[in-house]
Amino acid sequence: MASPFEVLQAVESECLSKAAGLPILDDVKQSWTGIGFRIGDMELVASMDEVAEILHMPPYTSIPGVRSWMVGLANVRGNLLPLMDLKGFVTGQDVSSKKKSRVVVARHEDGMTGLVVDEILGLKHFYLEEQVFEIPSLVDSYRPYIKMAFKNADQHWPVFSIKKLAQQEKFLQIAI
Repeated sequence: MASPFEVLQAVESECLSKAAGLPILDDVKQSWTGIGFRIGDMELVASMDEVAEILHMPPYTSIPGVRSWMVGLANVRGNLLPLMDLKGFVTGQDVSSKKKSRVVVARHEDGMTGLVVDEILGLKHFYLEEQVFEIPSLVDSYRPYIKMAFKNADQHWPVFSIKKLAQQEKFLQIAI
């Protein structure tokens, strides 16, 4: 008669002999994830490294004597967050509806800035092999902030660099 330990060993060896192996993943693809957003008719994506959070448009206080694209200051959880109209800054046209807008809270060296966009399109995942550097039909005013894109199906997703935006002298000079 077999001991309980020997019975368990026999059950284990039978289970292992009949168990199917896990599938082998031969080709691991490197991926990139960003936040998709829309300003006007332009659909863009920003790196997750540059985005702290997404907010509904918070109550804000307008500031006199500043550029038209400086929306105002918002108190977000006890911190003052400058709100900038991204479409207004890049193209000179205001966001269509600030009540329906969303705020991309951007991280940069000097702190945080709220970038007002028309719509958030959610997380976008791309394989690095989908990366392209030639972007058809890109409006010239966007070119300083976009150096690459991802081509997914037949759509190009330009990668908007918040870091390059924050380094622009024009972006830092909000006073009229």
